[in-house]
Amino acid sequence: MSEIKAYRVKDFCKAYGVSRSFAYNEMKVGRLKYFNVGVMRLISHDAAEGWRASYENGTQPETT
Repeated sequence: MSEIKAYRVKDFCKAYGVSRSFAYNEMKVGRLKYFNVGVMRLISHDAAEGWRASYENGTQPETT
């Protein structure tokens, strides 16, 4: 079994138990980092884990 390096948005949502609209909002405000490959938006495993850790630690950045 191969290790996940990046998630498509729908796979990130399933893995982390959040809705698509929540995930897209997190990306929009800059709390969840992503990158594009063509028209596909991907979230690296490291970015996903960093995002999760920031919520666990209560250190998610404030946005304006």
